[in-house]
Amino acid sequence: MVEVVVIAETRFYREGLALALHHAGDFDVVTAASPAELRELGERPRIVLLDVAHLADGPGAVAASRAGNPLARVIVMGVSGGEADIVAYAEAGAAGYLTRCSSIAELVSTIGSAARGEMRCSPHIAAVLSRRVAELAGELQRNGSDHGLSRREAEIAVLLEQGLSNQEIAHRLCIALATVKNHVHNILEKLGLHARAEAAAWIRRQRLSHAELLDSASRRRV
Repeated sequence: MVEVVVIAETRFYREGLALALHHAGDFDVVTAASPAELRELGERPRIVLLDVAHLADGPGAVAASRAGNPLARVIVMGVSGGEADIVAYAEAGAAGYLTRCSSIAELVSTIGSAARGEMRCSPHIAAVLSRRVAELAGELQRNGSDHGLSRREAEIAVLLEQGLSNQEIAHRLCIALATVKNHVHNILEKLGLHARAEAAAWIRRQRLSHAELLDSASRRRV
């Protein structure tokens, strides 16, 4: 049985979705009005369905949901499908995406994929995510060139920073799990680090440093 938490501001919407899931599959469903309520449920592996259609800061809500339960896989519901939104949710750590036109059958399939550590998304979303990973990997290589990360290692490092597991990285990049493990080992060795959390923090610093440099250059031009 897959444990699912439905988070939506509107009560009848989250309760209706919970009822639909009870009838659609082998799910143990509870509901919550906000990501903050996840903390009360304890840290354990579960699927979180987060309705972002009317949230002012959907990516922030994804990050808050993961902070409340780092073991949870967050599926965002109601995304627009625009590239900027998709990238923002990916970098916040979303494990799946459903647009406003998605069906209950697609929702059930997406939950199953997330429970297996996979990401089920449309070819359009997959292409957007691949391009963004490539862009960030290129930036990381340029900013951390003295550490000698290969292109593939830089791609995996970017996904580490986004909080993906080895299995999720393998599915995202269409490579073997053993290959991912070898690359993660090489990344830690090249960076002189001991844990993937340390690598994620290092990558985040590189990204923030790059953003600050761009902002400074922009102000000088003005």
